[in-house]
Amino acid sequence: MRLKHWGIWLAAIFCVAVAPLSWAGPRVAVVDFENKSQHGGWRVGRGAADMLTTELVKGTNFDIFERDRLNSIMQEQNFGSSGRVDTATAAKIGKIIGVQYIVTGSVTEYGQSSSGGGGGGINVGKKGYHASVDVRVVDVNTSRILFADTGNGHKASMNVRVFGFGGGESWNEKSATEAMRGAINELVTKLDNADFASSTAAAQPAGPVLLADVAGSDIILNAGSGAGLKSGQTLTVKRKGREIKDPATGAVLKVTYKTIGKIKLTSAESSYAEATVVSGSDFKVGDIAEP
Repeated sequence: MRLKHWGIWLAAIFCVAVAPLSWAGPRVAVVDFENKSQHGGWRVGRGAADMLTTELVKGTNFDIFERDRLNSIMQEQNFGSSGRVDTATAAKIGKIIGVQYIVTGSVTEYGQSSSGGGGGGINVGKKGYHASVDVRVVDVNTSRILFADTGNGHKASMNVRVFGFGGGESWNEKSATEAMRGAINELVTKLDNADFASSTAAAQPAGPVLLADVAGSDIILNAGSGAGLKSGQTLTVKRKGREIKDPATGAVLKVTYKTIGKIKLTSAESSYAEATVVSGSDFKVGDIAEP
């Protein structure tokens, strides 16, 4: 009986651990942001990227690549860590780590402003902390920018001085962080509402989708999510047949195709997809797969 109970518990744990994988969303990596503000140096850009990563994990269904691993890989590949990542570099990074999208960006504003007034020896001051962050989402397969937007955050802080004593502050790190978090949360909402799938689907492969490998009922295609393919999609596999030519000019008038069968995609990476046979037989490398 005890072994039976252990078996039930292990099965339950396995189901809990595996279930989220079937709901995983687009695979995304967030690189360090560039800090274009006058405060904080490179740490502000890295902190903003860390903050965005945390909020994306908490509030969206994106499958986020772990940032410590990402930074290690970037150093190994000599990509640097300044936060200045162009679309071509972002695409290279994404292909190395196997994600669909790279999020890059910059902190454009991060600082404070002061105002206030009073009389009779009493002065009421107000400091405003503000942050603005720009982000861009790069499609790894096409190097296209699919999304670009700005998030803004603000935090006010009051202080009172009586005859010059008390209440003053030069810089409140907590208030500045809250302003940054406000900007990040605004971006998370915009990113969560963005339809990357439809944007990616608009990108078509340079040629027909072909079978790159056939091993029994397991098939690998030479295109993936970057060409609009999605897990669960069913494709018809055809094989090129005869070419009918004009006897006078030699121009091809028609190409015949033979239907081999159907396959269903089980996963779609950025540059390739895996599938299994649904019907048919005699699949060969070079056969054409069509929706």
